[in-house]
Amino acid sequence: MSGLLLNRSVGAIFLCYHSVAPEGPRYLTVTAELFERHLRTLRDRGYVGGDLAALRRLAAGETVPPTVFLTFDDGFVDNYETVMPLLEAYGMRAFTFVLPPLVDDAAPLIWPEVKEYQERFPKTMVSVDWEMVGRMAEGPFAIGSHTLTHPHLAALHGEELRQQLSDSRRRVTERLGGCETIAYPFGSWSPEVAMAAGEVGYSFAFTLPTGVGQRGGTPLSIPRVNVDYRDEERRFAFKLSAAGRRVLLSRDLEATRAAMKRLLRRGGSQ
Repeated sequence: MSGLLLNRSVGAIFLCYHSVAPEGPRYLTVTAELFERHLRTLRDRGYVGGDLAALRRLAAGETVPPTVFLTFDDGFVDNYETVMPLLEAYGMRAFTFVLPPLVDDAAPLIWPEVKEYQERFPKTMVSVDWEMVGRMAEGPFAIGSHTLTHPHLAALHGEELRQQLSDSRRRVTERLGGCETIAYPFGSWSPEVAMAAGEVGYSFAFTLPTGVGQRGGTPLSIPRVNVDYRDEERRFAFKLSAAGRRVLLSRDLEATRAAMKRLLRRGGSQ
């Protein structure tokens, strides 16, 4: 499994989105028009949308067709309003990761690191509610946890860490009957975090190591490549290429930037 979950092979690609909206935080938002172009590119290149069944096949060491795992962190309301219809139109599957206390009241998406964004983009920075989550789960989405309060999990230990992992999973499970996946907020994790995630019942967990690097990958530390407003055709093609993903997951940030510039000049070819 680790060879594919390194996100460096041509067999499986793991991409991280957040919001699909007309406006929002720069590195968390793409427009609907740009997202649809991404979907069209993926379809034209022969990718199918990955789901839990595909993750299980990878875990069992089985071969899968070219598969893209589209993941959406935080549970933005536009994941329901905008993303879901586009996924259905293109026959794609995806994952979204929610914070149950915010889903309870379709509350503003707010924690210390995004307070400024919430004030600037209040219409975008809103959580889905449970009715939306239920409809998404009946449609193209697998629903996972994003903890209770969006902390840096690598800074937590013991019972505090387990509560963030376990209580959020329990609350999603109570609503939907199961919760096998989690995306670590900020992509922040450690071996202790991954071990705790497995102990409380998660089968798969996603990181976000772009810019800091991640050499390996396991079912509980699957590295993703972030997608944002800058990812027009050439840049997106770079992120889809095996060479591009190797570069983006490198620990050497300066080498990453240099290699990215070289590849982009060549058009981000596979």
